[in-house]
Amino acid sequence: MDFDTILLIKQFVSLMVVLAPLDVIPIYLSLTHDMEAARRRRVLLRMIVTVLATLLFFQYGGMYLFTLIGISLPSFQVAGGLILASMAWSMLHATPSRLQSLHGDDAAQRDDVSIVPLGIPMLAGPGTITAVVLYAQQQGASVAGHAQLSGVILLTALTLYVMFRMAGPLFDKIGPTGARVTTRIMGMLLLAVAMEFILRGVTAVLGC
Repeated sequence: MDFDTILLIKQFVSLMVVLAPLDVIPIYLSLTHDMEAARRRRVLLRMIVTVLATLLFFQYGGMYLFTLIGISLPSFQVAGGLILASMAWSMLHATPSRLQSLHGDDAAQRDDVSIVPLGIPMLAGPGTITAVVLYAQQQGASVAGHAQLSGVILLTALTLYVMFRMAGPLFDKIGPTGARVTTRIMGMLLLAVAMEFILRGVTAVLGC
């Protein structure tokens, strides 16, 4: 199979940007700080599996769901781009996106935080799902394209696992200021991705 290396890198970077793990790491640490090491690892593993399963489900089933309810591809491209742009705008201002947020008190009251709120919606939220569905529709019927996207999703999940496993030392090293700067940079990248999706959708609607 012929893989597009540039597209692979673009997809990986886009997914990591929209997942915004640096925004979720402080919440993860606060929800798991009093857990034993073994339980914390179980929470982390379930969180990563939740993200992986959700993204793979929407890669292969997302467009069927939208077709079933009568949403055209260009319309979804525009709407999806606007969702990503909204998240990017929040990141540029270093403020939590309402699409990802869940009040800390509500989260702390849950027995299993690995699936909700950490896995969904903080990581595998509307923005991430939108990005996966949009990338999946670009592959069409290409087996190689879908295999590559699945590989990118798997690589993204593994990267998340490493980052959250090293969450304590990582966050201590970069600090709150470093996290805010990184978030703003990632916001710029995500806004560019969002504009690309919007332009493609508008172009398809206008028949340009």
